[in-house]
Amino acid sequence: MYMDDQGLLSELHLAVDLRPSQTARGTSTLGRDEKRRRLTGPSPASPMDLDDPLSEILLRLPPLPSSLPRASLVCTRWRRLVTDPSFLRRFRAHHWKPLGVFFGGDRDLSFSFFLGPRDSAPSERFSLRVPRECHEGGGGGQAGRNDCFWEFFGCRHGRVVLANRSGYGYGTRQILVWNPVTGEDHLLGVSQFSDSNQSPYGLHMQAAVICASGHNGPFKLALAWEDRSRAHVCVYSSETGAWGNIASTAILRPWFIVGRGNVMVGNTIYWILFGGRVRILEFDLDRQKLSVIKVPQAANDYENHCGVFLCTLAKGGGLSLMVMSENLRGQLWVWEKTADGVFQWMLQGTIELDMLLSLRSEGHRSILWLEGDDNVMFVSTYKGIFMVHLQSMQFEKIFETDAVSDGSIFPFKYLHAPACLT
Repeated sequence: MYMDDQGLLSELHLAVDLRPSQTARGTSTLGRDEKRRRLTGPSPASPMDLDDPLSEILLRLPPLPSSLPRASLVCTRWRRLVTDPSFLRRFRAHHWKPLGVFFGGDRDLSFSFFLGPRDSAPSERFSLRVPRECHEGGGGGQAGRNDCFWEFFGCRHGRVVLANRSGYGYGTRQILVWNPVTGEDHLLGVSQFSDSNQSPYGLHMQAAVICASGHNGPFKLALAWEDRSRAHVCVYSSETGAWGNIASTAILRPWFIVGRGNVMVGNTIYWILFGGRVRILEFDLDRQKLSVIKVPQAANDYENHCGVFLCTLAKGGGLSLMVMSENLRGQLWVWEKTADGVFQWMLQGTIELDMLLSLRSEGHRSILWLEGDDNVMFVSTYKGIFMVHLQSMQFEKIFETDAVSDGSIFPFKYLHAPACLT
């Protein structure tokens, strides 16, 4: 079976025999040596062995929300494969193109699909309906009010994270974890982490989904903030409905703030710390340990500096740093362990997006976002908005006109598992 252009399953004839080999029954006239070779040779393939080539075939189904649910209807074996968590992780990693993108400004949020209506979720699901409980601090929790607004933090594992901020754009009142496809949301209060003596407007916080059991299962959320020369991280579990212990570490300068971008490498999450000098905040989820990493000098002194972005382009998906200049040229630094067992930054190479996209020296150009987990950069130019896959340096124009030159763009990935549609 295969998925055709119309999204329907059709017959696919493969020149591959997936059946286990069978030993001939009855009396054999084989000689003793040949019998011994037959007895000591490879045993018939087990069902798990047979699943390997099939999973490779299913892995290459189109990354449409209808693909896996339709494949799961073929037979019990197919359903078991396409609902297996390890297969779903591989499928999501194999298909990096998102369902669409959110455009996040200071006080508004919109969404545009990449897919056609057949494989897109209903558009009304992607219109944020603010929960009625969003009324802390007299703000009313409504986007567009003078005293509060919603700031977009990012997407991971099919969930969107937003913050209810004060009108000053500094104090964080609440965190909203929202699944646009299912409509599920979790509103989390964070006032218990604020120190009213530090600022009348509260603390500037960042939050990110750090792990989830599928796009519809329980999740964990990491909340990060700085306070009086110390950085803090606390993890919320939707399974227990409670916050864990606070992990803290010292930072040298009191004016650091935690940046919005973050990446996951294994069970470790990284944020950029902005201040007098750029640093990286590292939180090990397993050990509940928080630490600070210095960045290469170029991250602070690069010529015509226009941004520092976390990514995972190092070998094996390790921590990397992209330092960009105004002309869309950048340096890629990777965090690698030396022969002495010490981690250090190594210059891996450079990129020239202006040459890749055939841009003139004049004309508008800016980096809207780098999705570090998937190493996809979104670039706004006078030609339109491009999505560049940094691993392969392939690119695609996703919008003809640039409507968000002063805003941000956030890709939203969501692949339906069959179990969530039955």
